[in-house]
Amino acid sequence: MDIQLLDSNDNSGCKLLDSFAIAVQLMLACLAFSTLIIKRQREIPQRPLLVWILDVSKQIIGGAIVHSLNVIASHLFGASLEGEPESNPCVWYFLNILVDTTFGVLVIWAVLSLAKRITEFYRLKGFESGIYGDGYGDQIKSWSKQLGIYVLALVTMKVVVLALFGLCPWLERLGEWVLEWTMGNYRIQVVFVMLIFPLVMNIIQFWIVDTIVKHKTRPLQLRDEEDNTLVSDGEYEDDIEQTTLLQIAPKNLAQT
Repeated sequence: MDIQLLDSNDNSGCKLLDSFAIAVQLMLACLAFSTLIIKRQREIPQRPLLVWILDVSKQIIGGAIVHSLNVIASHLFGASLEGEPESNPCVWYFLNILVDTTFGVLVIWAVLSLAKRITEFYRLKGFESGIYGDGYGDQIKSWSKQLGIYVLALVTMKVVVLALFGLCPWLERLGEWVLEWTMGNYRIQVVFVMLIFPLVMNIIQFWIVDTIVKHKTRPLQLRDEEDNTLVSDGEYEDDIEQTTLLQIAPKNLAQT
């Protein structure tokens, strides 16, 4: 059963939950997350497959939650108040994607950074992003904790974005102006709003967020160089101690 979010008399005819729109959304999900596979092939050093799956699964779940919130928010903002015309939900979905993948990324980063500082201060285990432990039970616990923090960051981001929409009603006019060329053609509008534009923006967002959530590792060569530097520093300190002893010894002999 198709769910039409706008009245059939509306020129835009935008529907976010009919069979065509759902097919477009599934295509978007497949294309967007497939880019993470490409990113994995190019990353140095490459994460173990299990770690990569655990990292990406957090984004898949988070992406599904945000998408659901975007559809709900677009419907609510598009719903008409008494005596007012209905807004186009495609405009609101477009605005949600635009702000989520730009300003929203900064909010996610800020929340994750704050959570990292808090967990490190209280020495809470299992919250370090990308570190899951060795045992199966420990991995599930750590993954669940990190997923909870990530979902909290996403929900916080959506609250901030929706508050921004309430404070800046002119954003709706901006969205209508950007999508003006698609008005009157329902399918073109849905394809652009729910596939083309989100695909480009979500790819950028997924790559940035994946870089944030994965564990930061240093190349082996850099660690080897640091180890060599530490050895050199130790030898340097030993040389200083030996030189100091040689300088003190003649003075002690002279005093005796």
